[in-house]
Amino acid sequence: MKFAARTDIGKYRTLNEDLYFIDEDIGLFVLADGVGGHDAGDVASSIAVAVFQEWADEIRKLPAESTDTSSSEKLETLKALVDEANHRVYERSLTRDFSNGMGTTLIGGIITPSELIYAHVGDSRLYVLRDGVLEQVTKDHSLVQKLVDIGQLTPREARVHRHRNIIDRAIGFESSVEVDYEIYPLTSDDIVLACTDGLHDMIVDDAEIARIITDASDLDAASRGLIDKVLEYGGKDNVTLVLAAPC
Repeated sequence: MKFAARTDIGKYRTLNEDLYFIDEDIGLFVLADGVGGHDAGDVASSIAVAVFQEWADEIRKLPAESTDTSSSEKLETLKALVDEANHRVYERSLTRDFSNGMGTTLIGGIITPSELIYAHVGDSRLYVLRDGVLEQVTKDHSLVQKLVDIGQLTPREARVHRHRNIIDRAIGFESSVEVDYEIYPLTSDDIVLACTDGLHDMIVDDAEIARIITDASDLDAASRGLIDKVLEYGGKDNVTLVLAAPC
């Protein structure tokens, strides 16, 4: 398993509310983009990502044979972790300091040589690059996505719409959350991209994202290239990405 990850505050923000964590040994990655006033988004993303870090720490203590679980078991584990993240963020949002509310997008995934197993809430995205074509795997939980679904916007129009950052589902908004989760088959040459909206709002052409990754010498160079292009286009938001290759 190969990973590369990178985050940047962007050109206009004073705080980076994005956060990621990867564990190459177990093929785990998680990415979060916090939302909320008075720095609450930063707290929300930290709480959510910590749930996955704690689980990874516990897994490392177990014998290797006990961690060799089925794909469906891995999927259920991810969903349970997302539910726990939602519980913790929501409970924290009820405290006096954060009574105005907080939340975060979240993508948690486990990559095996043949599968991408993931759980998703919000408008951070998962893509798979295969044979030079970038396919979006997740669907945004957002206002503009609903307009796309009913045919009022094209996907490209949605990428630049002035209300594109309005999400209708996130970790911590309510006491429970609906989670999208799936097992996506991979081939040995695929590359997985997870990113916050700071990337896909700035690089609105999926073909350009694909070219940057394909033309790079390795995943780390590709991650640098994507961040550089985001900043070149304005860097209006925090931007975070994780790249992974199953083999």
